[in-house]
Amino acid sequence: MIKYFFHLCFVIATYSILSSCANITPPTGGPRDTIPPVRILTTPHDKSTNFKGTTITMEFDERIKTDKIKDQLIITPLTKSEYDYTIKKNILKLDFEDPFIDSTTYTLNFRESIQDITEGNPTKDNKFAFSTGTYIDSMSISGYVKELLTYDTLDNITVGLYRANDTINIYNGSPYYFTELKEDGSYLIENIKNGEYLLYAFSDKNKNLTLETDDEIYGFKKDTIVLDTGLVTMNVDLINLDLTEFKMMTALASGQYFDINLNKYIVDYSITSINNTHTFYTNRAKEKKSIRFYNNFQNIDSLQISFAAVDSVGSKISDTLYVKFSPSKRKKDEFKLRVLPENNQSIETFTDVKIEFNKPILHINTDSIFIQFDTTKIVQVHDSSLVWNKFRDELSFTIEIDKSKADTILNRRKRYQQQVKDSIRTEAEETQLKQQISKSKKEEGPKLNTGLQLYFGHGAFQSADLDTSAASGYNYKFIVPEENGIQEINVNTQYENFTIQLTSENYEVVKETSNRKSIVFKNIKPGTYKIRALIDANNDGKWSPGNMLKQIEPEPVYIYPEVLVIRADWRTTLDITF
Repeated sequence: MIKYFFHLCFVIATYSILSSCANITPPTGGPRDTIPPVRILTTPHDKSTNFKGTTITMEFDERIKTDKIKDQLIITPLTKSEYDYTIKKNILKLDFEDPFIDSTTYTLNFRESIQDITEGNPTKDNKFAFSTGTYIDSMSISGYVKELLTYDTLDNITVGLYRANDTINIYNGSPYYFTELKEDGSYLIENIKNGEYLLYAFSDKNKNLTLETDDEIYGFKKDTIVLDTGLVTMNVDLINLDLTEFKMMTALASGQYFDINLNKYIVDYSITSINNTHTFYTNRAKEKKSIRFYNNFQNIDSLQISFAAVDSVGSKISDTLYVKFSPSKRKKDEFKLRVLPENNQSIETFTDVKIEFNKPILHINTDSIFIQFDTTKIVQVHDSSLVWNKFRDELSFTIEIDKSKADTILNRRKRYQQQVKDSIRTEAEETQLKQQISKSKKEEGPKLNTGLQLYFGHGAFQSADLDTSAASGYNYKFIVPEENGIQEINVNTQYENFTIQLTSENYEVVKETSNRKSIVFKNIKPGTYKIRALIDANNDGKWSPGNMLKQIEPEPVYIYPEVLVIRADWRTTLDITF
């Protein structure tokens, strides 16, 4: 008995010591919380009527936090009433300074601003509506918004409704109803009051709910939208055009020149001398936002002129002023030219050449402009083949090569490539083969055995500043058809006027043609491409991006939905319908 008693005491003592030394901690690990907070109660209730208060509360099934609620929360129709918000555990409370407008349905969309406190999971049921009148407004509008020339879905686009008879519009105020695009480019505005509205979409970069068209993309529907029967579907196309007022900034001497500086890109302009028959030279300068006069006035102190200019959306400006130069030690701008196609590009046997100058051209010496095939074959470029633009700072002409000459040059290249391909290709033998081919090429005579050279001799061009161009040459290879692909396109359309463009995946135009329903694009480099159609719906001879100031929508654009894969020596056919 005594032995049993001492044994029991030992067990109890041991247990007490172990219990006092142990650290009791909660279990760790387990699955991550991915369940968002669930709204269990709102005051006022969703879709409730006759609400007259200024405080809104939302209760959730767990503790919450907010993230940029004043940026995320969308209240429509727009209210200018300021509000404060507080969070107490699982309850969010909004206190508005001013009462809501009577007989109006309000929708509150919190988007992702309400989150659980642990993992930041945003609520899913984050929108509700109430009315200060006796019923809930039930009109809705939905649709898709995309970039017109690419069909891309853009981020941070606001879609807004403006009351048609209101003086507030997209330029001077905020939309009455608005929302933001979803990830798929769709939008939905609900609980709208019956009425007539104007629909706009725009990138609101500075979050002021107004359009600043110098750097924000936008779209609109020109016609008034009548909302009186449930849901209306309306898609919007976005385009980026600067609609700010076209105006003259300054007109003054600038070094060796006199510049009329405008605030926007100049598409076209005209100059008229008043009471003087003197000839003067001008062109567009400073990123084509200025009209530059060159000083060849010869003892004329000043010249009164009138000018008219047009910007990219057709806005016009005109004025009358005096052109007067001032003495300056500043050097004249360097005389530069750019040739397209650029040096070392591959060309077809029928190729258009464009030369862009940074100054107007006074004189051209065509004796110094020629095309050389080899040491014996030289073709002169004649005045009759030259086409100048109205400012004489852009020159175009066509290189048209006898196909037999091009074939001869291409055959030389093929023989060389085949010889290398068929060789055993030991290092010594390959070196010897290349030496033999090089010697053979010299014996054949031509220096440019893979194409041609466009050559400008010294002084071929003289600018309005009386400086002359340096000698320069541009080498071109002929395209090898077998190394490229062919794309045939059959067009099915009721439109009479349209332009079909083959573009890169970034929508850079590679080839284009107009008003043809059976098209063959030849000599396309292997790669991936897109097909785009610009539709001249009003048949005025050109596609128009529209003008929101004049309530003219852009003309239609069709983009074939699939990417084209062009392979070397392949010919593929595509049918498109628009």
